[in-house]
Amino acid sequence: MLIGECLTAFFAVWTVHHDCDNDTHFSRTQRGKFIPRAFYNMFYHTEHHLFPKVPTCHLPELANRIEKEIPEIKMKKVF
Repeated sequence: MLIGECLTAFFAVWTVHHDCDNDTHFSRTQRGKFIPRAFYNMFYHTEHHLFPKVPTCHLPELANRIEKEIPEIKMKKVF
């Protein structure tokens, strides 16, 4: 539990925000089946920043809707 708490800042903050700027890429996102599930959908981070009131369990659906409506949006991947 202690090790998990210590790694929270790394996974929840650094991995999704490193090498990003405030103008075009303010966060990273990771889509797919395995990685998002392994991290409880917390790597749908760009979607979270765009729509912060959407619950985490609905972020995969939101990501699909964004991709269909705004295909030109460019997102950086976490990994």
